[in-house]
Amino acid sequence: MRGAAIGLLRTTVLILFSTAFANAGLAGDGGRDIIRLLPPGPASVTPSDPAAPTLPTGPGLAPVLPFPPSANIVPPPQRLSGSTVKIPVKLAASPADPSAGFMGVRVDAITGEELAKALGVGKQPAIFVVDTTPGAAAAQAGLRFGDFVLDVDGAPVAATDQFVNSVKARTPGTETVLTVWRVGEDGTSYLKALRELGDKGNIAVMLFVAKFYSAGIGVRRDQAEAVTWYKKAALAGSTNGMLLYGDALATGNGTVRDPSEARSWLKKASDAGNAAASWRLGIMFRDGESMDKDPLEAMGLFKRAAETNYTPAMVAIGFMYEGGGGIEADHLQAVYWYKKAADAGDAEGMAVLGTKYYAGRGVERNYATAATWYTQGAKRGQLLAVHNLAVMYDKGLGVEKDTRTAAAYIFQALEQRYAFTYQQMTQNNRQWSREFRKELQQKLASAGVYSGPIDGVFGRPTLDAIDTIGKPLN
Repeated sequence: MRGAAIGLLRTTVLILFSTAFANAGLAGDGGRDIIRLLPPGPASVTPSDPAAPTLPTGPGLAPVLPFPPSANIVPPPQRLSGSTVKIPVKLAASPADPSAGFMGVRVDAITGEELAKALGVGKQPAIFVVDTTPGAAAAQAGLRFGDFVLDVDGAPVAATDQFVNSVKARTPGTETVLTVWRVGEDGTSYLKALRELGDKGNIAVMLFVAKFYSAGIGVRRDQAEAVTWYKKAALAGSTNGMLLYGDALATGNGTVRDPSEARSWLKKASDAGNAAASWRLGIMFRDGESMDKDPLEAMGLFKRAAETNYTPAMVAIGFMYEGGGGIEADHLQAVYWYKKAADAGDAEGMAVLGTKYYAGRGVERNYATAATWYTQGAKRGQLLAVHNLAVMYDKGLGVEKDTRTAAAYIFQALEQRYAFTYQQMTQNNRQWSREFRKELQQKLASAGVYSGPIDGVFGRPTLDAIDTIGKPLN
C-alpha cells in the first residue's frame, strides 16, 4: 500500500562548496590508488523517503539508510507552536571560493507535508538548520539547530541547493536577512517538544527524533535511544520504522544483535512494499549476515526493489554483476544497471558508471565520458565522483588540465572528511602534480589552517593542516 508523503530532510549541505554524504570503495590505477574505481558494496546515498528523517552522514555522523517513498500510518494532527523571526547575517567569503558568500551553516530540506505540518511550518517549504560552524557568520547571527529558514531576503527557499546557490551568489561582506520559523527558546526545548509530539503517536516525528539521536544532531549521539524510537515507529505500523529497527537488529548498532529478528522485520516491511527493506534484506542474503549466502535470493530482492525505480537497488545489482556478489561477472550487465540508476538521477550510479568508462570495463574506455558522469555525480555532492574528477583535472584526462579546479574538488572532499581522499593526500600525494599540491596548500591557507610556504611540499605543516580539515573522525 502506498500513502501520502510524510517526508523530510533531503541532501545535507555545507554552505562552503556543496555536499552530500556517501561511501564508496577502493581500487587501483595502474597499481596506484590515485583514483577510486568501484565500491565494495551498496554505498550510502541520500535518503528520499517522505516518512524518514534524512539527517547528514558526514564527519562523525552515523550513516543512514536510503529510503523509497512508502506507506505509513498518517500521524495525528498535533503540531508544534513557534514564531517567525528575522535574522540578519553578514556574509563572509567562502574558503573554497573567495568571491562566493559563506554562512557556515549546514542545512537540510523539509519536503513532506505531514511532517511539515507537525513541525509547525505548514505547507510552506522550509530549510532545516542542522548545525552551524562555531564563530562563522550564521552562528554569530544567532542561527541555531532546529531553526527553519523560510526565505532569503524575501525569496522563498524550498530546496537545499537553492539555498546554497542563493548564499554563494551574494557578495562577501554584505548582509542578507533570513526569515526563520523558530520553536522553543533553544535546541533543548525544541527537542523536548518533538519528543512529546512523537510520544503522542506522530510517526514522522518519531523517525525525525530517532535520527537526531542516531546522528548526534542537537543532542549527544545515542544509538540506543535512536533504536527505541525506531521500534516505536515500527510497532506503530511504519515500514520505515521496521526497516530501521531491522537494520539495527542486524548490525547490533544500539541494541542486541539479532539477525533472525532483523530478517523478520525487514521481510515484513519488504512484503508491505518498502523497496529499501527489500534492498537491505537483499544485502543480508548477498553478504551472508549470520546465514548462508544466497546470491539468487539477493538478486531477486534487489530486482524487486529496482522495479519500483529504487535506484540504490539498481546500483547493488550492478555491483553483483561486477563480480562482487557471488555470481559470475558480466560487465555489460553491470554497465546497464549503473546507467539505469544514473539516468534516473542517482549520484552513486553516476559515479560508478564513470568508473566503468575510466577503466574500460563493459564499455570502451572513454575519459571524456567518464569525466561527464563524474561531473554529474559531483554536482550532487557524491564524494567518489568528486575525488575522481579531481584526479582527471590534475592529469588532464577527458578534461583540460586545471590544477586549481582539481584542488577545489579535493578541498571539498577533505571538508567532508572523505577517508580515501584523506589517505591520498597524506600517504600518496607524490602521485599528484606539484602544481596541484601548491593549489591545495593555497586552499588550506585561505581556510586559515595552513601558514607555511606554498611550495607543493607536503611536509609536517601541510599534513597537520590536512588533519585539521580532513581527518576522518571515525
